[in-house]
Amino acid sequence: MDIQTALAVINENPDYRVLTRLKIDDHHLFEVSPAEEPLGRLAVIDTETTGLKVDDGDRIIDLSIAICEYGKNTGHLYRVINRYDSLEDPEFPIPPEVTKLTGITDEMVKGKKIDESSIDKVLEGVSLIICHNASFDRAFLEARYPLFSQMHFGCSLNEVPWDLWATKSNKLDYLGFRFNLFHDAHRARADVDMLMMLLSQHTPDNKDTALSLLLTSARKKLWHIQAIDLPFDNKHLAKARGYKWFEGSSQVRKSWYIQTEYLDDELAFLKEVGCRNPLFTPLTAKERYKPLKGILERLVNQ
Repeated sequence: MDIQTALAVINENPDYRVLTRLKIDDHHLFEVSPAEEPLGRLAVIDTETTGLKVDDGDRIIDLSIAICEYGKNTGHLYRVINRYDSLEDPEFPIPPEVTKLTGITDEMVKGKKIDESSIDKVLEGVSLIICHNASFDRAFLEARYPLFSQMHFGCSLNEVPWDLWATKSNKLDYLGFRFNLFHDAHRARADVDMLMMLLSQHTPDNKDTALSLLLTSARKKLWHIQAIDLPFDNKHLAKARGYKWFEGSSQVRKSWYIQTEYLDDELAFLKEVGCRNPLFTPLTAKERYKPLKGILERLVNQ
C-alpha cells in the first residue's frame, strides 16, 4: 500500500488523525491574492532567549523574522516575501535548561551576531509585527534594537479567539496539533513557520481567518488604567474583574491595573468601589505589549 492510499484509509476512520510535518520555504505561497485587493506587509517574529526576564540580563540567542504580504481588506495571508534568521552570542554560558529545550549550544552561537542593518532592510514597509506572546518578545526585541519601540505589535496568543476552533489551549504546539501539524525543533524559525500557518487558517464558518480576527483586534484602541488608591477592602472586586497587581516604582505607587477597551465602564466601576483618582492612557498597537515600565512613564508624563 502506498502512502497516499494509507493516508486515505486512516483519514476515513474517525478514531485516528494524521499529523503532517510543517514545511514552509523562503517564498511560501498560502493563497493567490486577488488582483484588485490592496496588500500590506507584516512581520511574524519569534525569539529564543537565555531566560524569561530581560530586566535580569537575559538576552536573545535566536531570532527569526518572516515578512508576509496580506490582504488589507480580507485579512488573508498570501505569501512570504522575505526572511531573516540569526543566532547571537549572549556573551555568557547558555543555561542548560535552555539548551535542553531549544538545542542551542554555546558552540552554535559563539561569535554570532544579529545584523542590525539586515533588520532595517527586512522590516522596510512593515506595518505590523505579530508574535505569539508579544509582551515577552517585544521586551527582548526593544532591548536588543530600539527600532522595535516604534513598531506596531499584535499578539496571536491573546488577540485570536482560538476557542472558535474548539481548542482548549492557545499554546503554539497544541494549536499545531489541532490543525494536524507538527514540527520537531523548538527554535525561532520553526515557531515562526507554525504561527504563519496558523494565521492562514479559516474560521469554521469560513467567514474569517485567524489573521483577520487578529487585525480587527489590533486596530482597536485599548486603555491602560491604574487604580491608584483603590480601598484595600475592595481589592477582591478588582481582582475578580481582571485587574493585576503592580508592585510600584519611583514614579507610580503600588496599585491594581487593567487594560481594557471599555474606558467609561471601567471608570464607573472604579468610582463605585471608591477609587477616586485613577490614571489612564490610550494604548494603540504601537504602545500595546510594551513593558509596563514604559507605559507607566507615559502615564505620569502625559
